[in-house]
Amino acid sequence: MKLALRLALYVALLVLAGFAFSQFRGAYQKTAPTRLVELGEPERAAPTVPELNASTSTNAVSLTNAVTDGDTNAVAATETATPPAEPSPTNAPGAKADRKSSSMIYLGAFLAAVLGLGALGAWDVAHLLGDRAGRSVMAEDYTEKKDPDYEAAEAEWAKGNHLDSIGLMRDYLKRNPSEQHAALRIAEIYEKDLGNYLAAALELEEVLQTKLPREKWGWTAIRLSNLYSGRLNQPSKALAVLDRIVQDYSETSAAKKARERLGLPEPTPEAPPEGEATEESASASTPELPAESPALPKGFRKKK
Repeated sequence: MKLALRLALYVALLVLAGFAFSQFRGAYQKTAPTRLVELGEPERAAPTVPELNASTSTNAVSLTNAVTDGDTNAVAATETATPPAEPSPTNAPGAKADRKSSSMIYLGAFLAAVLGLGALGAWDVAHLLGDRAGRSVMAEDYTEKKDPDYEAAEAEWAKGNHLDSIGLMRDYLKRNPSEQHAALRIAEIYEKDLGNYLAAALELEEVLQTKLPREKWGWTAIRLSNLYSGRLNQPSKALAVLDRIVQDYSETSAAKKARERLGLPEPTPEAPPEGEATEESASASTPELPAESPALPKGFRKKK
């Protein structure tokens, strides 16, 4: 996946996550039950009622009863005149159910965007670690080069400009023929980034023509055999490469792998021919003779 496409996916997922979360938050706040909190007021002191004497109490009681009867009639008239309150459309049960379902949809979209971001980030990390591991396996003498030309080639690869990166690496390889890790890197880009398996195989064939350490040569040949037997579907060429490893590089660990694939037994150490004992075996089988005693002078004999 190219760098520009990955960046676009990152931006799109971030925007989707932010939008979905904001919509979910708004819908959830509308569906959440609202409670009116009444602020407690300080208790008012009861009005003081002046003491009434016996002569005025009767008139006060009659006046109070009259006022009470008038208030009761007014309240009754008010109750009959005021129609019952109807529920508003925003508080209707159907509207609340719609907002709740919408909030769940936005929540699902938010979670999907977050999971997408996590998967994309994990893919980038795994790809980076896999590239570094592949370079360390296929190029055993590979070290992080500080050469500006090679660094420029790797920078182009990181931008997704794979063909430009290959061109820069070829120029670097022409100036530094012994740096075969660059050729192996070119083969890796052809195989993993461009999917051009034939070009990767031809690049590895060129690498095998150079002088490499025996172990490194063997494992490079194993990789070429994997391309022939797998992606290119040319088993005859794969067998030829394995036979060459076994014949010319039999002592390497790559040759052991080649013999496993060919179904060949591991060679046993050769026994020495009969009648030709080794120096160690001869010395082990021959008992040590006691040293001869020196000759005694004439007229003396050994002490018993």
